[in-house]
Amino acid sequence: MTLVLANLVPIAGVYLWGWRLSDFLTLYWIENAVVGLYTVLTLLAARPDDQSFVVRLASKVFAVPFFVVHYGMFWVGHGIFLATFFGGGPPFSSGGPVSFFLSPLVDAVSRADVFFWPVAAMVASHGVAFVSHYLARGEYRTSSVNELMMRPYGRVVLLHVTIVLGGFLAMFIGPSHAVLLLFVLFKIVADVAAHRRSQRRERPLEGETASATT
Repeated sequence: MTLVLANLVPIAGVYLWGWRLSDFLTLYWIENAVVGLYTVLTLLAARPDDQSFVVRLASKVFAVPFFVVHYGMFWVGHGIFLATFFGGGPPFSSGGPVSFFLSPLVDAVSRADVFFWPVAAMVASHGVAFVSHYLARGEYRTSSVNELMMRPYGRVVLLHVTIVLGGFLAMFIGPSHAVLLLFVLFKIVADVAAHRRSQRRERPLEGETASATT
């Protein structure tokens, strides 16, 4: 429920703040950073019962910095792609390579007043999932660091494909509220699909817990 509600917040942006397609793309790109942040938290909180403290610590010392760098590069590349194809392109002439790579982030920060509440809703939504699914259900005691580190990539790829298809459709049809609302629907469907896949992954864990308590 919180996932759907968080995805409905951008609709207010259409009617209250006159959002355009580029605003949706920027918001969903920022959400990928939120996903990366919570992935780091899952890595830090992971405590598989079948691993010793030394093994867990060693795996985290390697995995967390590696994930931050690798996923960060992946995220920046995604932002540059969106800015190039849907936002008029990064500012190549304003500061060289540094400006090129940081341009999506600079654009997002410059509109922090507009994105604050939608991003806050997404942070809350993912936070609820982190607490209710990962911590409360004990998944942190069964999931390996390597498995957790790979999870966000599948979601980001699915979201990226959804954004690209929806973005090109919006560009082809032309700007309208109906097209933007359809774009939000595409995003909700992609998120629900990722959530259901996560639930299917959790069912075996619940079965194992039930067996252990009987």
